[in-house]
Amino acid sequence: MEVDDEGRARCPDCGEFAVETMVSPLTGSLIRRGPCCENCQRKRDEAEKAKEKERALAKARYRRENIETLMGRAGVSKRYLGCSLDNYRGKVPDRRPAFITGPPGIGKTHLAVAYLREDLLAHGEEHCRFLRTVDLLKSIRDSFDDRSGDSEKRLLDYYGARVPFLVLDDLGAEKVSDFVLQTLYDLLDRRYGECLDTLITSNLTLEELAVHYLGHGDRLASRIAGMGPTLILRGKDRRWQG
Repeated sequence: MEVDDEGRARCPDCGEFAVETMVSPLTGSLIRRGPCCENCQRKRDEAEKAKEKERALAKARYRRENIETLMGRAGVSKRYLGCSLDNYRGKVPDRRPAFITGPPGIGKTHLAVAYLREDLLAHGEEHCRFLRTVDLLKSIRDSFDDRSGDSEKRLLDYYGARVPFLVLDDLGAEKVSDFVLQTLYDLLDRRYGECLDTLITSNLTLEELAVHYLGHGDRLASRIAGMGPTLILRGKDRRWQG
């Protein structure tokens, strides 16, 4: 390592003797305090920030150009891939709700998928998932073939504590059983405890869910209410209107 009379090392970027040195406490030899001089370090930092900005822009561009593919990977079915806030037939709330309730065909799933689209565009596919409640319960039930219980635990850990934004569609459409009650409460309680964003749709109101889920109903409804605003949609089934 080259040093000048004042003990400063030559900067590998600009070639000037401008890098402060110190004695290594381990070897006793002279070492640089940094990889380059302060001026060159600022240039390196600025270049890295520019690269990070370009990478972010490239990721955002990729998400926009491949949004429907990403939505499919997140669990959205083909029928809803075109759903967005722009083509939602209704007033978009100022704040994203945590629970959307209303009669069938009123646009609950459309709005939920539209919010998931926005989340995908902002954060990428690893940030969010869309699940029909019946599909989630079936996946967990099918995992019972693993007698160790690890598969069930992995699914609950993943959806309950690792997915930052989860859309759980059509809650209340499944057949109620002890397994359903315990699984749903476990999932929602975990997400509530971890402060993870959750958006649930249902034909039932919170009061009706409290009755529907029997002994667990009040606790389930309370967890959902605590996750964020409730949006109540009213109107006629749009599927019948053409």
